[in-house]
Amino acid sequence: MANETSPHELTPTTDVYKTNRAQIEHYDNSINQRVIWLSIGQSFFFNVYAMLVTAKAPTPDLLNKQKMLAIIFPFAALLTAIFTLFDVIATLVYLRKLRRYYENSTKDIASDKLYPPIYGRPRDRFFQHISPVLIPLVFILTWLYLLLDDHHLI
Repeated sequence: MANETSPHELTPTTDVYKTNRAQIEHYDNSINQRVIWLSIGQSFFFNVYAMLVTAKAPTPDLLNKQKMLAIIFPFAALLTAIFTLFDVIATLVYLRKLRRYYENSTKDIASDKLYPPIYGRPRDRFFQHISPVLIPLVFILTWLYLLLDDHHLI
């Protein structure tokens, strides 16, 4: 029975794995929530902007307010997308640190090879991060184009 390994020797870092995995899941879920909130918020901004652009000519006393809103809403939408992009990127950087921490703390422990990679393989991570990064960029570029076009800068 010298070849048998006790359960304690097989899983010395189970708690480290579970803790890191829980942290990664938490931050990964928060990225998803941010992208959903961004999409919902952007639909509101696009709806208001479309109403401002296609509305009938306002009365003279409301013309200035309509012009002001036509500037404020695109800037607010643009800033929202920019802040979300920074937030997503910061979270992705932190997730990378968590993964490296786990890998460094368990590199000499053979039993950890039994577990799946803590945050997937590099190719998987690449595809997982396309939407959270590109969706804010699409909104940023759209609002920049609309702002520049509205003000005849392009």
